[in-house]
Amino acid sequence: MQGLHAVIFRISKVMDVIGGVVLTLMMLITVTDVILRFVGKPITGTYELVFLGGAVVIACAIPQTSWEGGHVNVDFVLGYLPGIVSKIITVVTRLMGMAFFVLLGWNLIALGTNLYSKEEVSLTLHVPIYPVAYVLGICAFVECLVLLSDLIKKVCEVKHE
Repeated sequence: MQGLHAVIFRISKVMDVIGGVVLTLMMLITVTDVILRFVGKPITGTYELVFLGGAVVIACAIPQTSWEGGHVNVDFVLGYLPGIVSKIITVVTRLMGMAFFVLLGWNLIALGTNLYSKEEVSLTLHVPIYPVAYVLGICAFVECLVLLSDLIKKVCEVKHE
């Protein structure tokens, strides 16, 4: 099991690094655009690049944030429930999350395929949009792996009690 958890951690870490690189590029483009606007030479398509990059940054950050437990968690009710009931609810929510992200990933990959077949591009720079949909779909599947890893940890905790 440790090998599986390590692989999932590495994948989510790589996605996080990709998101960080894209965020850095977005900041550089934005700062450069603002500076060049003073000279009267703004960068064409900055809005599009930042818009597409923002989607990639958010999607790439989700798996690692989930791995670290950084998402908002409303668990004040679970504190009043017996341990086994709390863990059952946690397992059910992980299964529901996995189902959601499988459906999301599947539909994003289908959207990417549709965008590819229709040759959809951005308005100003004519950048193909389908790679962004594919990246978002892959990130959704990686989030499924993170939730699966967490589910395995929760089930193993229940067996040891």
